[in-house]
Amino acid sequence: MSNNKEVIISLKNVTKTFGSVTVIDNISLDIYRGETFVIMGCSGSGKSTLMRIMTGALKPDAGEVIIKDKNIATAKDSELNKIKRAAGMLFQYSALLDSLSVKDNVALPIREHTKLAENIISIIVKMKLSLVGLRGFQDYFPSEISGGMRKRVGLARAIVLDPDIVFYDEPTSGLDPVVGGVIDKLIKDLSKKLLITSVVVTHDMQSVFNIADRSAMIHKGKVVEINSNQGLKETKNPYVKQFIEGNPKGPMNVFSDVDIQDVIE
Repeated sequence: MSNNKEVIISLKNVTKTFGSVTVIDNISLDIYRGETFVIMGCSGSGKSTLMRIMTGALKPDAGEVIIKDKNIATAKDSELNKIKRAAGMLFQYSALLDSLSVKDNVALPIREHTKLAENIISIIVKMKLSLVGLRGFQDYFPSEISGGMRKRVGLARAIVLDPDIVFYDEPTSGLDPVVGGVIDKLIKDLSKKLLITSVVVTHDMQSVFNIADRSAMIHKGKVVEINSNQGLKETKNPYVKQFIEGNPKGPMNVFSDVDIQDVIE
């Protein structure tokens, strides 16, 4: 993690509502250049909505979203596109196009945002595939490779334009623990090699402890704690403790006081 603590993403009093429901409730936080910052929480906590706001896919109703000194909450489309180009995104289900080869899937952002010649694109794609351990797989199609390999193709595409920031949406979802560990290691290694700031949304605690420099836990649209891995393990916060332990009983009442015996009967 960067020692000078340069802030690359800053959220200030960000709020988002859908109808009468406040999904993001006055959130403020800073993310430092070069760190791996995890946003964790239960399903429906607001973590994915928060990431969509950070990526510019969703505008907040109130507050500021400062990325590299630009407020993307009020940025014009032309400015927003420049900021988006400087960031990569690994989607939960890789979001590869089945009709395109691995090479063409990785090349998509280059073709969309640049006018580079095809021979240059081919060299860049091979380099990025090598970084994620997929040298020689450029001519395969998504249906011909495993789920873990598809995630790695998605990761190669996320870094193909040499972004400052990469956003990861549930990067280990659907993977077994060993393959999930491979993806975690890739995220950490690429962050260090390429000096990338990584923002990861996950509810996988093993992944959190593998990759995070700091984590923010979100509950009902609010930040309940931001801490290091060691801080999380030692926390007295009942929400964080319940989440880490996977305990059905606690302040986060998932079943709304419904007794399972009542349901069975």
